[in-house]
Amino acid sequence: MMITSTNMYEIWKGPNVEIVYIPYEYMSKLKIEEYWDPYFVYYLFEKYWKISFIIALVYIIMIRVVENLMKERRAFELKKALFLWNISLAIFSIIGMIRSGEEFLYVFFNRPFTHSICYSMNPNEPVAFWACAFALSKVAELFDTMFLVLRKRKVIFLHWYHHVVVLIYSWNSAVELTAAGRWFIFMNFSVHSIMYSYYALTSINLRFPKIVSMTVTILQTSQMLIGVAISCSVYYLRSVINMIPCQQSYENLTLCFSIYLSFAILFMNFFIKSYFGRKDKKKIE
Repeated sequence: MMITSTNMYEIWKGPNVEIVYIPYEYMSKLKIEEYWDPYFVYYLFEKYWKISFIIALVYIIMIRVVENLMKERRAFELKKALFLWNISLAIFSIIGMIRSGEEFLYVFFNRPFTHSICYSMNPNEPVAFWACAFALSKVAELFDTMFLVLRKRKVIFLHWYHHVVVLIYSWNSAVELTAAGRWFIFMNFSVHSIMYSYYALTSINLRFPKIVSMTVTILQTSQMLIGVAISCSVYYLRSVINMIPCQQSYENLTLCFSIYLSFAILFMNFFIKSYFGRKDKKKIE
């Protein structure tokens, strides 16, 4: 491992990758964060990130298999299990939001916007640990779907497409620790801390005004629109201005734009149909 530095950023040289990052150092570390080994983890992601495709394929197949198995069976209630599952993801998201938020807010208030989307996170600090935890959590979140299927709830296209694509993209992004990921990770942790808390409470039959579920969907949709704007900004900085290095490959950037644009369209369509259409109101679980 080798580190070179300038006034604005430093460069971390790891296994087959160079990461341009903002050298922010945390004031304190959690016990689990002290075991973070960036060199080893980035080596694993660089070598095995394509396994995410296999996981995604198995996930899609399992949805169909379990749906078929449940056709002649009564739906499971799973209220306690669903509450524990959602509250666990809510707590994880809240911790992730707080820990990644320390670095995000420092960069947001002390650096130009261009730095926040072009200079990545410090690979040696807790923010990188939580970026890795974020990517790995996308595997755990696949089990959201099993709760739907076992309770014989409809699994809409947006639900499984979102899970599959986020899993693959987050693992691909972990290979190069994309700078724009700083925004995506903090936004996702923040939205999920609210979303899973809401799901946990509704799973134990607490009811809220429609405006609450609308707000959750608006937050999800806003996240996607911001993702589109950021990917366009990175492309402009890399291709038009080309004045500073940007820690995001063109391949990842293309994937990023395509994914967030598709999400934005799908979420807006879902929002309109759910809250302004004539069909029964649904929510993304």
